[in-house]
Amino acid sequence: MTMMSHYTFNRRAFLRQATALGVSAASAAVLLQACGRTEATAPTASSGSTTTTVNLYHTIPTSTETFWKNELLPTFVEEHPEYNLIPYQLGVENPTILRSKIKAGGATAPDMAWIASTETGAYAQADLLADVHNWLNEHPTIRKDLFPSLITLSSYGGQVRSLPWMTNNTAMLINLNAFQEVGLSIPSQDPEKTWTWDEFAYACKRLSTLKEMKGYLMHSGRPSWDAWIFHAWLGTNGGEFLSTTGDPNFNSTAGVETMTFLQDLVTNGYTTYSDPGKGYDLSNWYNGKAAIAANGPWNFSDLVNIEKFKFTVVPYPRNKQPATNMGGNQLFVFKGSQQKEACSFTYAEYMLSDEFQIGFNIQSGNLPVTKSAMARAGYRSHLRKYPFLAGWINSIPYGIARSSLPQSNDAQIAFGRMAWDPIILQQANVEQSLLKAANEVRKLKP
Repeated sequence: MTMMSHYTFNRRAFLRQATALGVSAASAAVLLQACGRTEATAPTASSGSTTTTVNLYHTIPTSTETFWKNELLPTFVEEHPEYNLIPYQLGVENPTILRSKIKAGGATAPDMAWIASTETGAYAQADLLADVHNWLNEHPTIRKDLFPSLITLSSYGGQVRSLPWMTNNTAMLINLNAFQEVGLSIPSQDPEKTWTWDEFAYACKRLSTLKEMKGYLMHSGRPSWDAWIFHAWLGTNGGEFLSTTGDPNFNSTAGVETMTFLQDLVTNGYTTYSDPGKGYDLSNWYNGKAAIAANGPWNFSDLVNIEKFKFTVVPYPRNKQPATNMGGNQLFVFKGSQQKEACSFTYAEYMLSDEFQIGFNIQSGNLPVTKSAMARAGYRSHLRKYPFLAGWINSIPYGIARSSLPQSNDAQIAFGRMAWDPIILQQANVEQSLLKAANEVRKLKP
């Protein structure tokens, strides 16, 4: 029996529920099609065979995928010959592609998937997900080992819906040579003791006196990225992006103060920009046009090969509290037969083991999701060799999780296009722009 074969959906009730949660009509229709398909038949094992086949869809980058298949999966296969785990490479991390696989059903339908947490609300509303919450409660040692901020990231409606496979966040990459040249001290990698907003602005001012260099690499034109970075900045000022019910909170007093601070960096001439539409791109930091940039540990393989200057990574500057934005990819376990779900949860347990977390994340440049993996000698040795990683790792406990509501991605895009870009690129009025974006986000609610 494939997933969803024993679940039926009432079209009218589903659409009413989707609308109540702010899912667009188009998105509701897509999920309805995914959830409402008829029963499909799983591959039949040969006579006498008890092997259970499960399909895992992912977008793991090529080099890490090779390592995963050659160095990690063989251990799982050897320990569990009763399971036949088949990986499928999606190529591009596009949730629409995965939804099409769910809709198609059949022998290749997803039983598990690696994808960002932003799909959580949509999957939960469509009742696609296996009972991760109870599984985790039945494994209290694993639950306690996960960072609390990642439990929040994995949750929706008071229930844990997925499991973190790996995590990341953004922090400030700083050019040590530039800091030394203008006589600036290096901020602490301890989020509780690191620099403040005022100290950050002063550093940007001093660094911008250097020839052909600005203090901070500002990003724009990439709405989801812009909103994700803003999550971190807003968090350091004690604000939140969306309420638990989907109300826009980014136009609060904290939001206005945060966007005003960032706009002032631009107005005062302390910033340069990433290439249009490539907010994540670090080229202008690598080539010395900016001394500071907010980015993540997935750049590890490029960072360790820098020869032009020395660098380190420190947390976001604080105003009211330490904060960062939480990212990474989740393991979603879809509903299916008892045998398929058992295999998926067995894989999940292996995925959360120290062996897997250390191996996968050292190779990928991302960060482990468990405290025990962080504490193991193998990973501590990695940190001693590459101490700049502490800027991201120390920030994990202070992570601000993105909303898991189905409309959250649309809300972030609305913010990026109607608030961030006008404020940062066109020096638009902060309060008016935030209010305009907030009004647009309210339309996504029921």
